Amino acid sequence: MNKFNFNKLDSRTRELMIEEINNAISDGELYYSTRFNNVGQQGWAGWLVSAAENHDEHWLAFQLESAGAMKEYETRTKPSGGYTTAHIPDTAAETLSDGQFNRFYIAAVCRRAIEDGLSHVRVYRAKLRGEPRAESRALEGTELNASELLESVRNCQSSFRVELLKPNSGLSVDY
Repeated sequence: MNKFNFNKLDSRTRELMIEEINNAISDGELYYSTRFNNVGQQGWAGWLVSAAENHDEHWLAFQLESAGAMKEYETRTKPSGGYTTAHIPDTAAETLSDGQFNRFYIAAVCRRAIEDGLSHVRVYRAKLRGEPRAESRALEGTELNASELLESVRNCQSSFRVELLKPNSGLSVDY
């Protein structure tokens, strides 16, 4: 499993990540995958906090996999209409863990930048991908407003529209 290189993953960032996760839980903004079974629904928040406290996205994915937290099948809409049943991809736990750990890492880095008197964060490739999407490559090295990005990643619905948080982007932020 290819891991992220989180440049600012230290004790201060971890503290802020935990605050952001707890706020998301309180505000009803913690993302729960539709691919979770009951084990996943019950364990997700605790595993995510533990990952932020002492571990990383790789550890988080391992917890999901070893606990059997994901469903085996899901119902999908067919392009021609109707529904079909399909296997959940083997990479589902990794993709989810990468994205959500990175979401809270980005929120923490944005908060740190703001606290340090900086208005922008810089996008960088934190995880190598075989062939990154053109949209992801275009973002590398760009600067984003830290306050605007923080607000966007705090909202679990809008965070999926943020290109650097799309599944498998491999992007994160630094300053």
